[in-house]
Amino acid sequence: GCPVGIPIPEFLDQVAQGNIAAAYEILSNANALPAISGRVCPQENQCEGKCVRGIKGEPVAIGRVERFVADWAAQQGVANTATAPKNGRKVAVIGPAGLTCAGELARMGYSVTVFEAFHLPGGVLTYGIPEFRLPKAIVAREVANLEKMGVEIQLNMVIGKVLTIPELFDMGYESV
Repeated sequence: GCPVGIPIPEFLDQVAQGNIAAAYEILSNANALPAISGRVCPQENQCEGKCVRGIKGEPVAIGRVERFVADWAAQQGVANTATAPKNGRKVAVIGPAGLTCAGELARMGYSVTVFEAFHLPGGVLTYGIPEFRLPKAIVAREVANLEKMGVEIQLNMVIGKVLTIPELFDMGYESV
């Protein structure tokens, strides 16, 4: 039931064994923004909705476990910023789900630039979700991890006004 393919049984098994670092590695290998998705992903309709424990009771609170593991890693100063060797390909990322896309591409070795229309990165994560649901500090921390992976973020870049898509291709981006 996980749209990003987190191997939930393996992830939960590591938590149950008390191996939070291994759980974080499993989680962050499948999801570039685990602290965010642990807070805003609709788990009740996805992973928790498919949890077999929910047949005769309450499903495992997978989202809360994900949030705990991601926050533990941040408190320990752990960040999974491993990427494949650079493949020489350059990609521009624009729009919704841009941070997730950038993280996935960076893991595969692409040189990625996110073009953010506003003065802070994160789009709807920063501007559309209330602070009590998703603290801005969490978004900033996850963005910093993406930058450690080599993702470049350019702010105040309204594509179509500041730059056009043809101009991005002229700048050497092979995909937008």
